[in-house]
Amino acid sequence: MERLNLVTGACGFTGTHLTKKLLEQGQKVIATDLARAFEHPKNKMIFKALGVDFSHPNCQVIPSDLTDQASLKKLFEKPLTHIFHTASLYDYSASMEILKKVNITGFLNLADLAIEHKSLKRFIHWSTCGIFGKPHTAKEGKLCNIPFDEELNSSPKNAPFEQDEPTGTNLVNDYSVTKWKQEQWAWKYHREKGLPLTVVRPAPLYGPGSDYGHGGIVITINRGFLPAIPKDARNYVTTSVHIEDMAGFAAYIADKDFGLGEDYNIVDDSIISYEDFIRYLALLVGRRMGTIPLIRQTWLRPGMIFAAKLWLILEQKLGVRRIRVFEVGSATYMSSSYWISNSKTKKAGYVYRYPDVREGMRDTINWFRKVGWLDQEYNPEAIWMENMDLKK
Repeated sequence: MERLNLVTGACGFTGTHLTKKLLEQGQKVIATDLARAFEHPKNKMIFKALGVDFSHPNCQVIPSDLTDQASLKKLFEKPLTHIFHTASLYDYSASMEILKKVNITGFLNLADLAIEHKSLKRFIHWSTCGIFGKPHTAKEGKLCNIPFDEELNSSPKNAPFEQDEPTGTNLVNDYSVTKWKQEQWAWKYHREKGLPLTVVRPAPLYGPGSDYGHGGIVITINRGFLPAIPKDARNYVTTSVHIEDMAGFAAYIADKDFGLGEDYNIVDDSIISYEDFIRYLALLVGRRMGTIPLIRQTWLRPGMIFAAKLWLILEQKLGVRRIRVFEVGSATYMSSSYWISNSKTKKAGYVYRYPDVREGMRDTINWFRKVGWLDQEYNPEAIWMENMDLKK
């Protein structure tokens, strides 16, 4: 049977790169997302800049809504062989109600149809390394800076379904809470209903096309809103993966028989401190980065959370526009070291295009510069509420 790939969330950061990758490989693709997402001006600019062609002869666009199962049924009128479920609501400012609706109920709507689809050979599910939770610190008298790998009890695959968070750590925001439960459901459907599952868990993603996460940090530094960092930022580890490697590994593992029923953490080789990472970004955009000598990151965290809450109120009440990365969910990641193991992906035979985050960020920032995202007046905004036809 000829392979036919469904990409959910095709207009999102991962979905656009994955669609492009599959088409470059000569694959046939059904691209689905909310109808408005295909027409949003910001998305259309990104599609053009990335060279993503949804009018390609091997690509068919069929809009749908994960929260409306009836809209998904037309997708399964096609002889789908592979489903790449990239779609989720990834926004730390979104309410728990809408996160559950999209990330959990939306997954179940799709999975219920997938398990009845006779031609389906593989369901590649996007999770997140955020499901491992907030690691302990040395000050707490416990092991720290130990890389999370797929064998840990601290994952939805290895924990009982009734368990609501990782073993020995804690989930830091509502997004991670819903992704934990979403992945638990994926494994339940695999074990009990035969869903042909492979789970991929990206570390924090970056690359051309995203002004959130690492991209948002770049813009924040470029705008001068992050002029200095605490001296002890050198004691905390961060982790990353370039979007080309996220899409590349998913396309690579899709037809590997040994990948069925397996989970993979997708992360580059970099073990880099927050200090080195932030200073490198500042160097690339031409900003000076000072040092705050007497304040620790752990002390800054509550202040950043308070500031994020205050700025959100000012935006909602007075229309004071904020940089999107200034939010409570992002601030909760401060004062933690995140080190994720990629050994399983390498043992699977995958070779990373960007094993070093420095090279990846260099190319990403060059792309930002070309599309105007380093202009001082550029302010990244979330568009998911517009695409879902929700009022801000």
